[in-house]
Amino acid sequence: MDISVIIPLYNEAESLPELTAWIERVMEENRFSYEIIFINDGSSDNSWEVIEQLQSKNSNIHGI
Repeated sequence: MDISVIIPLYNEAESLPELTAWIERVMEENRFSYEIIFINDGSSDNSWEVIEQLQSKNSNIHGI
């Protein structure tokens, strides 16, 4: 594993797909092995559901 990106978040459902796409693009362009760890700090929006959707598409994504 080259890089671990750890992102704490609170009510960021809208920004997660764009942020994830940006990280994926940079990692793939540079051929880094990576993981993205989202830490949901008790969001009241649907952040957790978005994390689960992103996880289902990319095994490098993890949610806590």
